[in-house]
Amino acid sequence: MKKIYIKNLGTIASGDVNNPILDAEVIYAEDGVIQYVGAAKADLEAAATTVVDAKGLDVGPALIDAHAHPPMNDYLVEFKATDFATNFMAGGTGSMISVGSTMPGMPYTVSGVKAVAVAGKQIWDTYRPLGSKVYGGALMLVDGLKDSDFAEMAAEGIKVVGEVGKSPVQDVAKAAELTKMARKHGMVVTAHSGGPAKACCASYNADDLLKINPTVICSLNGGPTPMSDADIEKVLKEGDFYYDMLAHGNVRILQNVYKLAKSLNKVDKLMFGTNVPSMSGYSPLGLWLSIAALSNTYQDVHPATFIAMASGNVADCYGLDHGKIAKGYKLDIIFLDGFGYDTCPFKTLQSGNMCSTSFVILDGELRMPHCKNVPGASRKPEFITK
Repeated sequence: MKKIYIKNLGTIASGDVNNPILDAEVIYAEDGVIQYVGAAKADLEAAATTVVDAKGLDVGPALIDAHAHPPMNDYLVEFKATDFATNFMAGGTGSMISVGSTMPGMPYTVSGVKAVAVAGKQIWDTYRPLGSKVYGGALMLVDGLKDSDFAEMAAEGIKVVGEVGKSPVQDVAKAAELTKMARKHGMVVTAHSGGPAKACCASYNADDLLKINPTVICSLNGGPTPMSDADIEKVLKEGDFYYDMLAHGNVRILQNVYKLAKSLNKVDKLMFGTNVPSMSGYSPLGLWLSIAALSNTYQDVHPATFIAMASGNVADCYGLDHGKIAKGYKLDIIFLDGFGYDTCPFKTLQSGNMCSTSFVILDGELRMPHCKNVPGASRKPEFITK
């Protein structure tokens, strides 16, 4: 059994938006699962097979991209880019949620979307570059899907319906009918909001989305064009949804949504995504852009709250076993450092800049000792294997 004991930690960002900072000194995990977070314990350190001296570095959960469109391989046709999952992890994003695969020649038949969903899930379950986790296999809605199809997909482990409005089923009544079927079988249904992302995409306003009744309203701050301010306020006030916001969306709306969600006690429903491979950008650091923007705007809120929106909130929405630093969760963590004139990563974020990420641990294993896509950390933890 592998036992890892991490000591001499600075601040621990928990990933829990309701308790974003932990009063703890150490983290202990067995076989990649956190068993203890709290005060130093000599017996746990003695029992560990690996002791990590964090050198005072702060830590947080590895980030989770709540809105991605990965193909069934590690190649983004739109950008002629390979190794995209590794590049995301090279900035501290260890996982991403597919809200529908986008590939040339995507088949929009019942048999086709089912086959792509199953293949996407099984491929990404097997293929984990450097330990990164891509949750592939979202089912796209097409005409002809029946309740039995959703039952079959649920039995195959398909847990997400891809972004409603980006496949042939765009009529609100039909989308609502199929959404109800999917949710009956325990699926998380995601739906586009605002203006069309491209010519073949639907445009949905607040009334449409309240009728469709998805689990997640996507691209609330634009992807690329958001709904009106009034519609955004309406879905926040009247709906029981999760909401994802995109790195390349409207920053003003990003700021306003947080303010309104806080007044409604719905901050635990907010998530961040990059929309990769959106034509507005391929951004491995996109989640940090959103975290830094809100940290800079709301100086009275600890940035750990916004880190939780890019980790624990996503875990809660999609039922993941990682995304929080707490007993029972996988040990998926990143070591954080300040950059430039700020020695504290949280102050760096509050200045509107990205902090440094020095190490990434996923499932209790060191996956990346140096994150090439962020400024280098001034300190690095020391790993001592017994």
